[in-house]
Amino acid sequence: MLNLAGLLEELERSEPARAAMSILEASLARRSVEEQGAFWRAVDIYYVSRKAPPEATDPATATAAPELAAVS
Repeated sequence: MLNLAGLLEELERSEPARAAMSILEASLARRSVEEQGAFWRAVDIYYVSRKAPPEATDPATATAAPELAAVS
């Protein structure tokens, strides 16, 4: 599960993350409210839905996800 609190903490601590967010905010400011909403919905679908890539795990301890085990 995506840990939003952790991401916000990282944004506060990381200069590159703050710079990237500044660029993103400037870009979105030039868009309509509808376009901004569509962007954040796409981010939500990609990162929060089941379509998001799996979180990184240690290969030595990783096991197949239940939904992938059924396909294998």
